[in-house]
Amino acid sequence: MCSGAAPALGPLCGRCDREGNETVSGQGDGAGAARRVSAEGLRAFVCGVLTAVGVPPADAAIVADCLVSANLMGVDSHGVVRLAHYVRRLENGTVKARPTLAFERRAPALGILDGDDGLGHVVAWRASTHAMELAREAGSGTVLVRRSSHFGMAGFYVRRMVAEGFIGLALTATDALLIPHGARRPFFGTNPVAIGFPTDGIPVVLDMATTSIPYGKVALAHTEGRPIPADWGFDAAGHPTTDPAALVGLHPIAGPKGSGLAMVIDILCSVLTGMAWGPHIVSMYHEMERPRGLGHVLAALDLGRLMDPALFRARLGEMLAEFAALEPAEGHARVCYPGQPEGERAAERAERGIPLDPGLRRELQALGERLGVVLPTLTA
Repeated sequence: MCSGAAPALGPLCGRCDREGNETVSGQGDGAGAARRVSAEGLRAFVCGVLTAVGVPPADAAIVADCLVSANLMGVDSHGVVRLAHYVRRLENGTVKARPTLAFERRAPALGILDGDDGLGHVVAWRASTHAMELAREAGSGTVLVRRSSHFGMAGFYVRRMVAEGFIGLALTATDALLIPHGARRPFFGTNPVAIGFPTDGIPVVLDMATTSIPYGKVALAHTEGRPIPADWGFDAAGHPTTDPAALVGLHPIAGPKGSGLAMVIDILCSVLTGMAWGPHIVSMYHEMERPRGLGHVLAALDLGRLMDPALFRARLGEMLAEFAALEPAEGHARVCYPGQPEGERAAERAERGIPLDPGLRRELQALGERLGVVLPTLTA
């Protein structure tokens, strides 16, 4: 048995969706076919599944907390929908259940962590630990990660660092899905970036892919047997598609700006760490026989070296109050800052439960039955 801690955050905000972070259509709170499960029960289920395939309990708790935190926040594309995939890679050995992580400090505020092809969540958690340790000594800490795998929701590690009083940053490279501005085929991955700041309430956390939507939404639609909007991306022939299985490329955010940001992240996470970049990165779903070999960057900044933390939070609070006072556009109840909808959704789902749609429920039930782990009781 293992356990992890989920964030406790604030009341639900109406219509504050942001692309890449809102509740996924069909997985949301109003879906009639959805059944709910408690966060505690779902976390225990994930822990049970992972320990059944050899993951140490402490490491299983990290992964479970990351996945369930994503579901609590409404980022279902990065939640337990990924569990079966992780199990497949653990069972075929392309992700190691018990990796030997090796950290090397290269400078007072700089280090490199070799993930030994372990679960990306465990590797990134360790990297954020080292980043904070470096920051406590040197004022800032940056850890480059090599030989890792998919690490889930980038904002999970940023929120951890923010909760410790740091400004946090997380970057990762992923396999090619972004079609660069002006190109005909994918080159970079969705390459997400997350950065967060502490407040006296819900932290400010910008967590976004460099594509117009994260690929996790496509994977979730495939699992649930739903079509996708035709404007999400293209099939192999370069045509818009509503079939999630046929999609091979996604649009960048803001055209050349999104393409450029994806390139910068790939330089930091792949070129600088000695890992494969862009189209050379092992596909998450289509090259199951090979380890991913992903690179990440985790960084922490000790804001106390620059300003009294209480003063920083007070000043940021003033900014957020002015921001919230902006007149909302048509169709929006109010203006929300990055991370606010997720924080408010987490409080609501912690109370009401996390909705699981039929396709995902069937997948989790089958996984649990095979490994001898019971999916918790579901409610309407």
